[in-house]
Amino acid sequence: MIDASMSDALGRIAARAQDVLHAYQGGFEPEAHDATLSGKPAFEASLDPLSVVAPEGTYFLVGGAAGSPASYSRDGAFTFADGTLRASDGSVVLGTGTRGAQLGPLTIDPVDRALGKVSDERIEGDGSVCYTRVSVDPRTGARRTDRITVGRLALARFPAGTLPVRLDATHLGAPRGVTPHVGAPADGNFAMLTTHARDLGRLDLVAGLARLQEAYLSFEALRAAGSARGSVSKTTMDLVK
Repeated sequence: MIDASMSDALGRIAARAQDVLHAYQGGFEPEAHDATLSGKPAFEASLDPLSVVAPEGTYFLVGGAAGSPASYSRDGAFTFADGTLRASDGSVVLGTGTRGAQLGPLTIDPVDRALGKVSDERIEGDGSVCYTRVSVDPRTGARRTDRITVGRLALARFPAGTLPVRLDATHLGAPRGVTPHVGAPADGNFAMLTTHARDLGRLDLVAGLARLQEAYLSFEALRAAGSARGSVSKTTMDLVK
């Protein structure tokens, strides 16, 4: 039978192993803070014009089900699905539209979508979510292209010293009573996005592997101690008989 200490040791192994398995997942937040990268975020170049990296210490806002509060993520591998900008897990990406500062989904004009006028979807350094509208003048046959801005991505930053609540592998929540500062890239309070880039998560792989090995060694030490106790108990019972 596994006692509480052995069960805890197995749990630590499982958590450390999950951290290592997600080492290069975009926006990954390790369970263990002692295996988190320090300094600037790690990223690599990408050919995807909808893939961006948030400045260090900031997060994108993504919405869950209707009415649920926003969560925070560094996963900037975005895509358009049904005309709405979404994160890689399908959650809606939040930003401000062209007509106001209220946060909401960033959606392509449905008429442009229906008429097949949308091309070259992209995210620019200041967070502008854009596409090119291609149209033809029915009278002259002249082809026209326009840059259309859907809106602007929102960014959030927690107060210094705040430890966000880890919700899952790529999402964080605000601690109770803490309200993050929300703005936009290059607005004077936030730096610009890194465009055509993919976030590589925040796990220090070397540290993660070292912590995983330590978890295995701790489990083996507990198992050996348990075996030794069992052997002593058996010898005692044999002497009593």
